[in-house]
Amino acid sequence: MQILNDIKNFFKEYPLYKEFEYINNYIRTGEGIVDPFDFYQLSFEYYCENEQSYRTFEINLPKYTKEFYGNMAGDRIPEDCFDEKNYLNYNIHLLGICKSCKKKQVDFLIRIKSNQEFPINKDNIMKLSESGSTHIDIIENKQIKVFLTKIGVNPESKVNIDKSIQKYFDRETNNWYFKGVKLYQLGFGIGSLAYFRRIVEKELLHILENISNLNSSDPKLKKLISDYEKTSKISVLYNSSFHLLPRSLQILGENPFEILYRLTSEGLHSISEQESMSKVFNIHKLLDFVVKKINEENSELQEIRKILNELNNKKPQ
Repeated sequence: MQILNDIKNFFKEYPLYKEFEYINNYIRTGEGIVDPFDFYQLSFEYYCENEQSYRTFEINLPKYTKEFYGNMAGDRIPEDCFDEKNYLNYNIHLLGICKSCKKKQVDFLIRIKSNQEFPINKDNIMKLSESGSTHIDIIENKQIKVFLTKIGVNPESKVNIDKSIQKYFDRETNNWYFKGVKLYQLGFGIGSLAYFRRIVEKELLHILENISNLNSSDPKLKKLISDYEKTSKISVLYNSSFHLLPRSLQILGENPFEILYRLTSEGLHSISEQESMSKVFNIHKLLDFVVKKINEENSELQEIRKILNELNNKKPQ
């Protein structure tokens, strides 16, 4: 069975140089983008600076790409898309055009690669015909995977940080946060991880203290933090806090504070760029989740207090 991962997410969120596993167990069915013309008119969400929001973009091909691949006869994957080992391996320039303003354009340079060779007889790697033919070429026992990688984007992706996150952190932390996200988008995993380590080291205890002030937290959490201030055993604090957190964080099944602490405790020089990229992605998402939960609960609490105040003011004198 061929498995296709969401290519729209690749264009919207994936950083430079991070491989995206697009196809698992390749089967040529007319789905599955491996041919230059397969990208044509693909739609995806992307940030439009003209509209100042995310809009639907549509892929077009530059004129020279259309002319070059359009002149190739037959319905095979073009031979220029294969390297000397018969691996799918080529780069393509794609244009994303905003369908709303019709003006904003983003240029992508994409590498398309397989993890092993395709059948030697390329004539057997056919597209689904326009007549609706159900011809499918199944590559038995090959388990071929196809990967996409952004190796160039112009203009660079805009760093969009949620306003609730910006309001939560101070100016210094927001500066680190911006730089960490920007480096991630550019494919510099170790540099990005260095900034997110600073954020976690500075803010994690502060975040836990804020959570201890929520009505949904166990009162024992405050005592646990107080005990830490006497012993300075930070790992004990994070490891012991899970059952005292609000239910909205316990539903994760694991302690987000222990995970964030662990992810940022290892040395930067012991891991690769690819490993760093994965770590940064996890830290970024988990950190955002925890902060947003605090904001949500604080917002709900303020709303209830407002209602109670209004009710009290309406009591007969």
